[in-house]
Amino acid sequence: VLQVVIMRDYQHVNVVEMYKSYLVGEELWVLMEFLQGGALTDIVSQIRLNEEQIATVCESVLQALSYLHSQGVIHRDIKSDSILLTLDGRVKLSDFGFCAQISKDVPKRKSLVGTPYWMAPEVIARIPYTTEVRDQPPLG
Repeated sequence: VLQVVIMRDYQHVNVVEMYKSYLVGEELWVLMEFLQGGALTDIVSQIRLNEEQIATVCESVLQALSYLHSQGVIHRDIKSDSILLTLDGRVKLSDFGFCAQISKDVPKRKSLVGTPYWMAPEVIARIPYTTEVRDQPPLG
């Protein structure tokens, strides 16, 4: 449910847009923007990106993360599957299933969630983390 709240309340040019959500029985259905370019994972498995293209992807993801972090949101699962593209090359961050909210009451997290190969060492060691530690190592 938090992922729907994040997508609804935190709109940014580099975050996938959510149009509506529905409760169907016990399932939550989310109607969201369709990015025809697909996931970065699929793109890089078919073509080699040049340095300028890689820089564009990184800049867009960092802008999305900067915005989310300024709102106290940690994505916690940054990976190429969570980065989607439009046909004209716009880059958007998606997949907020593991996201968390940082607040004055809960200034740090230490839960072990996300995709293991993309996790920061501090997370695997269960050292309490904030937005900076959790989301940026996958881009390195």
